[in-house]
Amino acid sequence: MDLTSQIPRLQTRSRQGHNLLRKSRTAIASADRVLLASWMGWFQELGHLVAAATTEEECLQRLGSTEADLLICTDQLEKGTGANLVLRAKNDNPMLKALLLVQRPILRTILQAIDASCDGLCSHQNVGNGNVFAALTAIESDGSYLDPVIAGVLRHGRLGRRPPGASTTELSIKEEDVLRGLCKGMSNQDIADSLVVSIDTVKSHIGSLLRKLKANNRTHAVVVAFQEGLVEIPSSPPRWTY
Repeated sequence: MDLTSQIPRLQTRSRQGHNLLRKSRTAIASADRVLLASWMGWFQELGHLVAAATTEEECLQRLGSTEADLLICTDQLEKGTGANLVLRAKNDNPMLKALLLVQRPILRTILQAIDASCDGLCSHQNVGNGNVFAALTAIESDGSYLDPVIAGVLRHGRLGRRPPGASTTELSIKEEDVLRGLCKGMSNQDIADSLVVSIDTVKSHIGSLLRKLKANNRTHAVVVAFQEGLVEIPSSPPRWTY
């Protein structure tokens, strides 16, 4: 793939950084040492990097000693896994925010990450397309992020879902529209723009969805939706009319 045309945009975004990175104490972990080295150089201008490690145990020890409040890691580590690192780190510090870059977007890995309460899931193949920036924005404003590739794996994976209409969960038309947006990996702002409503309206319906689906967060709601066969994903959410 020729990415030459994207160089100016990516360089500008790198210089701008992200508010969440600038105000956080960040730890990074990956089995890819070249990736770690590039991250360490990137953070020189962007934020406070307090730890970098290639294994689950090493990163966990550093998280405890550095008071990190943001963890960015890949699913593959030299020893251990990213999902298990997030699970253990959040057990030690429930306030920790965690973004997992999924290098192998298979259903098992994604479900393990969801069970670990990752705040953001981003496919490794989309890292250079602005998805990390989008994930950080969503984590900061909405609380969680699921990129379209990850959502697609969930949608087509074998989640033991029931046939459409089999669920007893009753959703309003507007709640279904919002749920479709979540299942496509859209942020709150994206959903609001598509449905031509305010972001507060979208957040209100998400709160209602979480209660009705007995979901812990947005990502869990997506899993429940696919398991229950609650939605069929259209090309784009319909606009609401009044």
